[in-house]
Amino acid sequence: MYQQFNRYKILRVFFDEPNKKFQLRELVRITGISLPSVKQHVEVLLAHGFLHEVKGGVYKGHRSSMNENYRIFKRNDLLVRLRDCGLVKKIEERFTPNSIVLYGSAVDGRDDERGDVDIFVQSNAGDIELSKYEHKLKRKITLLFEPDIEKIDDKLKNTLANGIVLSGFLKVV
Repeated sequence: MYQQFNRYKILRVFFDEPNKKFQLRELVRITGISLPSVKQHVEVLLAHGFLHEVKGGVYKGHRSSMNENYRIFKRNDLLVRLRDCGLVKKIEERFTPNSIVLYGSAVDGRDDERGDVDIFVQSNAGDIELSKYEHKLKRKITLLFEPDIEKIDDKLKNTLANGIVLSGFLKVV
């Protein structure tokens, strides 16, 4: 079990920065896992298609593959992080929304270090300090508030309908 957690810990580094090339020693430094273990886990992740090798420079590196399997795991990791960091609970307590919906590129695991996590809150707007949550998610967070779903543009309604409801119930029809 611990061995698989270490593999997940390594994979999470790639989830945080999917466009970056990582060398083995850099993964050792970031994760605190020994070099032989990192090497073994990276080989398994390569074999399963989560990563690919990148040539160039003195040492080869590894980058996220961004294939469908990788994106599914990446999306699910974000869902776990959203729950664990307490953001959804904080929004529920602060705004008592009808629904909270994750939408945009994060829904299909295509978000990256340059983008943000888009969250719709079906409630009146208000202030909430996000820096603590952004630090934990390693992403900027954008909250969109609207209490009346009928006031939302049809294109955005479709996007929300294809999102992931984190809390409550989103009634679009």
